[in-house]
Amino acid sequence: MEQVMWMERQKQRARRWIRAILTYCFKVELRGTYQPEPNSVIIANRTSKIDLLLLAVFLPEQLTVAFPPRSAGRLWMKIMMLFADVIVIDSTNAFAARALIKAIREGKRCVIFPQGIGLQEESLKVFDAPGMVLQKAGASVIPIRIDGAQHSIFSISKDKHRTYLFPKIILHVLPTQSYIQKENTPLDRNAMSTRLFQLISELTFANSYQPMSMFEALIQGTVLGTKNKAKIEDANRAPLTSKQFLARCFILGRQIKEQTQVGEHVGIMLPTTIAGMVTFFALHAYRRIPAMLNFSLGLHNLLATCNVAEVKTIYTARQFIDSAKLESIVEGLQNAGIKIYFLEDFKSSINLGHKLSGIFKGMFPSRAYKLIGDPVSPEEPGVILFTSGSEGLPKGVVLTHSNLLANCCQLTSRVDFSSHDKFFNALPIFHCFGLTTGSILPLIQGISCFYYPSPLHYKIIPGLIYQTGATIMLGTDTFLTGYARVAERHDFSSVRYIFAGAEKVKPETIRHWIDAFGVKVYEGYGATEAAPVISMNCPLASIPGSVGMLLPSMESRIQPVDGIAEGGRLILRGPNVMKGYLSSEKPGTIIATEDGWHDTGDIVTMNEEGFITIAGRAKRFAKIAGEMVSLTAVEGVAASIWPELLHAAVSKKSPKKGEQIILYSEAESADKVSFVKRIKELNYSELLIPHQIVPGSKIPVLPSGKIDYVTIENELIQA
Repeated sequence: MEQVMWMERQKQRARRWIRAILTYCFKVELRGTYQPEPNSVIIANRTSKIDLLLLAVFLPEQLTVAFPPRSAGRLWMKIMMLFADVIVIDSTNAFAARALIKAIREGKRCVIFPQGIGLQEESLKVFDAPGMVLQKAGASVIPIRIDGAQHSIFSISKDKHRTYLFPKIILHVLPTQSYIQKENTPLDRNAMSTRLFQLISELTFANSYQPMSMFEALIQGTVLGTKNKAKIEDANRAPLTSKQFLARCFILGRQIKEQTQVGEHVGIMLPTTIAGMVTFFALHAYRRIPAMLNFSLGLHNLLATCNVAEVKTIYTARQFIDSAKLESIVEGLQNAGIKIYFLEDFKSSINLGHKLSGIFKGMFPSRAYKLIGDPVSPEEPGVILFTSGSEGLPKGVVLTHSNLLANCCQLTSRVDFSSHDKFFNALPIFHCFGLTTGSILPLIQGISCFYYPSPLHYKIIPGLIYQTGATIMLGTDTFLTGYARVAERHDFSSVRYIFAGAEKVKPETIRHWIDAFGVKVYEGYGATEAAPVISMNCPLASIPGSVGMLLPSMESRIQPVDGIAEGGRLILRGPNVMKGYLSSEKPGTIIATEDGWHDTGDIVTMNEEGFITIAGRAKRFAKIAGEMVSLTAVEGVAASIWPELLHAAVSKKSPKKGEQIILYSEAESADKVSFVKRIKELNYSELLIPHQIVPGSKIPVLPSGKIDYVTIENELIQA
């Protein structure tokens, strides 16, 4: 007995010494109120090899921790057993968790580290195992966010975070969350696992999201990219290192400085290339605000967007203008008094001194950036984008630096991107999906990327993906269908994940990609106003037919709509939601959102676990015989009859039923008899049957892959 007491005193003494050492080195701080309830479990995010040690010596209780068998024999685990009780759990064994459930029921304070997003070390393999434990034990959860340890030399994700010798570490104790419903029954296992995944995503996002300017984020990404040996490449096949990319931003920015003013809205009219992204960050380096111009809009709409954003200067490239045959657009812009500068013309004015200066600034980027100008607030405008214009004139959307960075961090909190990945992005940078997700994210995360100027090159892109060894791919249903038609089976052998958005992804598309290439397509949902991703399916949380769960730190409310029985209009708020629209009446003036809330204009339903299903745009409903009918649903029925072809449903006034549905289809054989037959097979309402079906139609598509409904409706009016 005396020996046991002596051992306990030695443990307490060792705990005090280690706590003192950690406090001295890392300035460890415990924030929040730690008041554990009976039968509660600590859930913490996994950031470093000292996470458990931090909890064991800074929390006032003896802890019990669960780890997989492969960790049990390691030296550091044996040391940890001096400060905490360790239960080894094999997540492949259905009965292995009984010991942990028993410990929770006995009142022991258990700690579970569910699998982090991409953090495979020393963690349970799946969220199902912790979810099952909580469900069986009927336990509540004490979330603890460990912040700062990911930047230490003990980090288990050094390829994702800058490391310092002694970063400050904070243990955030968050409010206890109950996993017991009102009728005193635990949530089912799937719901429990989903909530755990959401919790860990929230903790991961809170750790990774640090508001700063876009250029400061690029500097951090350059440090990671240099460490990860990341390469930035485009169709010219002349790859750059992260440092070379950064140096080019300084070099070009110095030239741009002479032609523009601080805070000016400067147009970029370039395809998805290294040059396009260098121009984007060169403007940021010298405190200009990029306005990403959609060159496919036509001169009239392009002039309207330049007017609303007060763009007086545009940067483009002669090679691009020639290949895209945009000479008349450039001439029209110049005639309107807008200055056009071509990147090729800078070659003669950039001398050796400019290059050496850019390289030197690239060696000390933080210092150079501070000397260039005043500090930039993360809440200042970071980019001006324009909505797709699929339903009307494009709107100017102002996104702040923090909006863009928040969305990148929200995505990395859900998906295990790593230094071994390589992004392939062919989506245009004048659309938010192509800019934020496909272009900015890999640069600020230090991940290799390949930029391609057009998503429409169906015969070229599959082969390029194979040649480049890309692992992450972005697309829309239209583009993915086009690639799948011509690709060889091996072309996508290196691809881990495909993320699709901008339009509804058909079930046939997802099924075909799995069957033909063994790659799963994860559908997401977004809007330019949300920088752009709002929700997404991902490897650890996915429901077919849905667009996934809201990203971390986003709030939502669903507003009822007359005539729609299920679901309603989705209204959002979050760190990625825009600063506001640009006023067409007062060009350059920002119309701010109301208390941060944005009305998406989409009709959605949301299940208990938070997965969203989109019924369609509020504008994409027709009122027939007093009922609201989704035009998107009509297109879905057509797609199930005539797959791999485009279909567009629009409505027009009807003297009898209020409105009539007209279905345009690329299918030559499209007819009402087949449509009615399919409606009956699916047990759908006959209100979905179009008044008229137009077979063999040529359906116009925007560069984003979305159907151009404005053009279709104009043609219908003219007819």
